[in-house]
Amino acid sequence: MQLPPVRGLQVFQKPNSQLLSLHLWRLFGLVELTQNMRQQGDTSFVDLLNALRVGKMEAKHFDILISKKLNVADLEGDFALPKAIRIYPTNKMVDELNHLVVTHYRNQGAQIFKIKAQDELLDRDPRNNTNMDKLVPKDINKTGGIPHELEIFVGARVMLRYNVLVEGGLVNGVMGVITHIFWPNYRRDQMYDNDIPDLQIEFDRIGIHRLTPIAVKFPAVKNKGTIERRMLPIVLCWACTVHKMQGCTVDKAVINLGSNLFADGQAYVALSRLRSLDGLRIEDLDCLKLTGTTPCNEDALEEMERMRKYPLAPRP
Repeated sequence: MQLPPVRGLQVFQKPNSQLLSLHLWRLFGLVELTQNMRQQGDTSFVDLLNALRVGKMEAKHFDILISKKLNVADLEGDFALPKAIRIYPTNKMVDELNHLVVTHYRNQGAQIFKIKAQDELLDRDPRNNTNMDKLVPKDINKTGGIPHELEIFVGARVMLRYNVLVEGGLVNGVMGVITHIFWPNYRRDQMYDNDIPDLQIEFDRIGIHRLTPIAVKFPAVKNKGTIERRMLPIVLCWACTVHKMQGCTVDKAVINLGSNLFADGQAYVALSRLRSLDGLRIEDLDCLKLTGTTPCNEDALEEMERMRKYPLAPRP
């Protein structure tokens, strides 16, 4: 009931290239977990989420959402930036909000540094004189989730975009605040455009850690080789897309449930990141986007019903 993969098949769907082969998914049996752990104790919220995920929202559920509309008083309290993250449907909305926040800090006198990734084409064909910029994908989802440029400063709120140390809790999706910047060779400031520092970040719930640049590899445009990118594995996150928030848990958030919702399951995933209704405020609400099975992944609903009907996989 989460978000379907972008431009890809879901795990229970058989690829066209394998139509004549064994359907591996059908060999698995169903074990369904029914106890809600994240929202335990908030029965009204659990009831709303259970209705939304299967397309059975009622008037009482919409009344709850309407009562959570953001007001002027909220902007000065617990739901002010940067106390509460904004969860938006699109990258464009996220980028605009994060840019506004950076501009605000710049106007307040914050010292802001622009960090540029170091990209190298590992298997360049000597006969290929294509400019490097034309070989690097523009979509961050095609560069391992690691950005080409990043503006940082002490006090910036960031999200980790890579599993750095799983056993220590430094995993994709954890958020925190930059508390110190360590420049190369013990310098006190950025000297060169290609400088990539280490960062000291105070992460939510897992404490202070030092983060170093990492190297990721991804295909160049039109498969013209492999690019290795060296960069800090973070993005700014006063606002974040629903897709990037999958797997995250937050205590407070301002969520956009307006006309920009475009993906199956998007509203459900956004709302279910929260522990309780107390931590929810809604910036924009389009109830038509939440009625019937419009907000649901109907293919997943059908597959869930099939598995419930036939919970045991056939013996080989």
